[in-house]
Amino acid sequence: MSTRLLRGLAALAVATAATLVTAGTAGAAPATLSTSNSAVIGSYAQLSPEVARTATGNGPDARQRALAAYWTPTRMKAAKPDTEIPAVKAALAARDSAGNRATSTTRPQGPSGSVAPAAPAVEPKASGSTVTSPGMSTQAYYPNYPVGHPVARTSGKVYFTLNGGNYVCSATIVNTEGKSEVWTAGHCLTGNRAWATNWTFVPNYNNGSAPYGYWYATQLWTTTAWFNNNGDFANDVGSAVMARSNGWRITDYLGGQGIAWNYPIGQYDYAFGYPAASPFNGEVLTAENGPTYDGGGGTIYMVNYMTGGSSGGGWLMSFDGNWGYLNGHNDFKYNTLPQYMFSPYYGNQVADLYNTVRNISS
Repeated sequence: MSTRLLRGLAALAVATAATLVTAGTAGAAPATLSTSNSAVIGSYAQLSPEVARTATGNGPDARQRALAAYWTPTRMKAAKPDTEIPAVKAALAARDSAGNRATSTTRPQGPSGSVAPAAPAVEPKASGSTVTSPGMSTQAYYPNYPVGHPVARTSGKVYFTLNGGNYVCSATIVNTEGKSEVWTAGHCLTGNRAWATNWTFVPNYNNGSAPYGYWYATQLWTTTAWFNNNGDFANDVGSAVMARSNGWRITDYLGGQGIAWNYPIGQYDYAFGYPAASPFNGEVLTAENGPTYDGGGGTIYMVNYMTGGSSGGGWLMSFDGNWGYLNGHNDFKYNTLPQYMFSPYYGNQVADLYNTVRNISS
């Protein structure tokens, strides 16, 4: 939060949703991914120069070995909440110093659309893990889902490097034809017109345990508006395409939540994430629930006490206790309104981004 998914379809993805250009050397300036929609921009996921120097061999296996070696428990624990990202801090400070909130009314921008959630192809097997819930002092709560619960295994922590620092966010597996995407905030992918590196997703993370392992990004995508202007929180949405793990695409293995856009404000949403800034420690999946309200300027908000690190964690509408539709995400707060979490309103910008990545398959 900042203070703010058929090998058989791969050729189709190249021909339609995104025409891939040759990736640069790991650690070099990332290659841009070509798309017919100028409202969306993407890049191949890269290793940072530090990690690239440790890679032995070529190809995805070499990259995954290097990332697995880099993200030690110590580095993961030391990763800072996304609210410490320089671009985010600067944008939030500028917004708070202005002393006012956007007043323009947020409303649907076109026909509503949605894609239903999807269960995994088979029930996944998890390594052993227990759920413990330390106390906290806000209205947020720990849902205490057992390992393998659909919400727990489609939610996860994100670790990445940006502008020389290591940071943590949250993300949700979203159902697509490509079965390879996770959904998050744009600022968890890029800042100051630079792309994050070492991007790693840990589904069902709990107290240091990764029952479904670590999944590594191959592509990063966001809106062009956010990439060019980190103060444009109405467009702060993003998606990462994940590499296969043990031959599995992430949504085939774990399932994916649905997604909806251009729905009326006022949906009753369940928000999930891994807040890491005080009074939380980022170790347990946390939740809030309630109606959404018009936040002005293309945003919505809900009562939600989560903090930095929860950014990108999904807000699920039409939630049945297991599956729902992404209709927002933890994104930013105003310092003077800590009880409220804001999200971009899921409108045409979400449709553009989702429709760009939905056929890309690892």
